[in-house]
Amino acid sequence: MARALMWIVPAISLLACCSLGEADADRRRQRDSGDLLRGVTVPQYAFAGGQATLSCSYDLHNRRLYSLKWYHNGTEFYRYVPTERQGPTTTKTPHKFTVSELFRDDQRVTLSLTRLAVAASGQYRCEVIAEHPSFRTEWSGANMTVLREPLSNPVLVGAREVYEPSEIIKIGCQPSDRHPLDHTQPTLQWFLQGNQVGSELVTPYGSALQRGVSGLSLRVPGEQVVSAGGQMVAECRLTLGPHRLASNTTLKVRPVSTTYHDYHASVPVAQPWWGGARRGDRLVYIRMVLITPCREQQFSPHSPPNHGLFSHGGNPPGAGVAVT
Repeated sequence: MARALMWIVPAISLLACCSLGEADADRRRQRDSGDLLRGVTVPQYAFAGGQATLSCSYDLHNRRLYSLKWYHNGTEFYRYVPTERQGPTTTKTPHKFTVSELFRDDQRVTLSLTRLAVAASGQYRCEVIAEHPSFRTEWSGANMTVLREPLSNPVLVGAREVYEPSEIIKIGCQPSDRHPLDHTQPTLQWFLQGNQVGSELVTPYGSALQRGVSGLSLRVPGEQVVSAGGQMVAECRLTLGPHRLASNTTLKVRPVSTTYHDYHASVPVAQPWWGGARRGDRLVYIRMVLITPCREQQFSPHSPPNHGLFSHGGNPPGAGVAVT
């Protein structure tokens, strides 16, 4: 009998250990399955002195909630336990932020963090625990960065009022000097007439390690603007998380126009080959029409003709001569 008990006790212990091990494994699988916690919302960026909204959604599937907690960098700052009469409790976080509850029901809790300090940067985690007997636990979180200064519109560098058709228009776009990098770099994008330009028209310049120097350059052929009617709106957008600011300018290209200039001169007919001038030799009236491409607004309709055209001899390029 004693010998039989010696074999029975270890067998029971082994079964108990296997059962506990399977229960722990099942609990881990339940935690990983994520069927309690539906989603956690944490803004990627916020600003010092500003506000941020956190949200935690869950579905217990006919089970009761034991507790819901929020953590900042591993430190609890909000707790809701339905069985406690005092209701939700918050922990003061001096020099970081102030917590207030915006909304709460049996599926979601939304908090507002105000008076944010730079020290409020870090990981925010929501933890949901189901009631006895499972005490099933699930959690999820995300990081938020609090910037020292609010964003400013991007700065356009090198923009001019008017360009020539033969030019390659070059304009730089970069964050304002006020923008504190704080290990963050906003995204810059160029748009023409509301459409994002392709990579062949933009070139990054500078370095993210140099404050206020890193940017994105736009290169547009002047002929492209001419074909679009002589002007196009170029816009540079700066994006940081959900925050977006833009600066724009109008690209104007001077159109090519044709100007006609009439030149008049009266010259005597050349003497005949046998020499000598005859009485009543006639004068030949020559009219020269010079057609030249020119810049608009460069010539005035009141400008006097250049009567010294013939002093240099020969006809200018592109000139037509009519003899009357």
